[in-house]
Amino acid sequence: MPTTKTSRLFAYGAAALLVLLAAAEAGRRLTDLPSLPTLVDLQFDLTPRSQSYKVFDANPIARSAHPAPLATELKPLDIALPWKDGGTLGVLDFLKTTHAHAFVVVQDGRVVYERYIDGYDANSRFTSFSVAKSFVATLTGAALAQGKIKSLQEPIGHYLKAGEIAPAYAGITIGQLLDMRGGIDVDERYGGSLTSPVVRMFVTTDLNSFIARRHGLRFEPGSRFEYRSVDTLVLSRVLARAAGTSLSAYAQQTLWEPLGMEQDASWSTDSTRHGVEKAFCCINTTARDFAKLGLLYLNEGRAGGKQVVAPDWTAEPRLPVNNGDILDYRDGWWIPPGNAADRDFSAIGVFGQYIYVNPATRTVIVKLSDHGVEQDEVLTLLAMRRISHYVSGKN
Repeated sequence: MPTTKTSRLFAYGAAALLVLLAAAEAGRRLTDLPSLPTLVDLQFDLTPRSQSYKVFDANPIARSAHPAPLATELKPLDIALPWKDGGTLGVLDFLKTTHAHAFVVVQDGRVVYERYIDGYDANSRFTSFSVAKSFVATLTGAALAQGKIKSLQEPIGHYLKAGEIAPAYAGITIGQLLDMRGGIDVDERYGGSLTSPVVRMFVTTDLNSFIARRHGLRFEPGSRFEYRSVDTLVLSRVLARAAGTSLSAYAQQTLWEPLGMEQDASWSTDSTRHGVEKAFCCINTTARDFAKLGLLYLNEGRAGGKQVVAPDWTAEPRLPVNNGDILDYRDGWWIPPGNAADRDFSAIGVFGQYIYVNPATRTVIVKLSDHGVEQDEVLTLLAMRRISHYVSGKN
């Protein structure tokens, strides 16, 4: 081994780095942070965001014992989609511009367009990000229909006790969490370090402790809308308690089975030790199986010969609401501008994940992407509305 001054300094520096990493790892084990390789992967996007299920622990969700494949009747989409600055894009350019990996259009129960990019295919799993919130909302409707929760006006203190949540949160109602009006003070800013509460919530290995340590209210519960992932997380703990099982097991029984999901899926968790689902994000499944949630809403809550949620529950996201934002929000779903005629709505996840539902055209569109921080949400929803009109003949 060379003994030059430079090589000695390099060796000393490498040794010092190893010592620092070892010290950091030892410190991490005393906290609720994941392993250093996981933190490095997340910090530098070593794994594509849409594939982040590969980074986290997860609870499995088994495919349905009675899978219901979607019929296929593919058609060309020769259509110009509205885009920025009054311009238009063809469908393939739209998918390329928004960094899509999977795009599935289902009209009247049939797949009429399906495209996979970058080596992905119909069997590829993708991470939902906040599309999961619409699944949690649907599970809330199912729990209400099953009598596991009595009403949306119930305070969450009926389910979560002292020590599990702060006393200030006990009076928050299930409905307030569902509509992002809970007021729990966990900032939603995604950027920055682990000092960001929502980032810490995303990476923590102990979500129950994370909730228990929160005490502040940003505003009086119910007084206004403010999008907060923590509201869905707390709602999911209420659902798990009411159902008497894990959130993922309840999802398998209540949604995956009757909806005829074809592929095994998973729900990312805080850790193997605790197994608490990241309910605000991170259901991991295929594009076609994601589409089946939208079909449940088109079919007034029926699937597999069962009434999974009440018909009026599936009508709720279509009703007008004014949250003061470009996109409105109701019962876990986003409502695009100008939806008076179509009554369309969508699940939306960061980095470009969508389950778009258009009752007027009987269309569901799933888009799964790695669109970075460029969200283009309104433009994407308007493009999907245009596609739904085209495939249904409502030009």
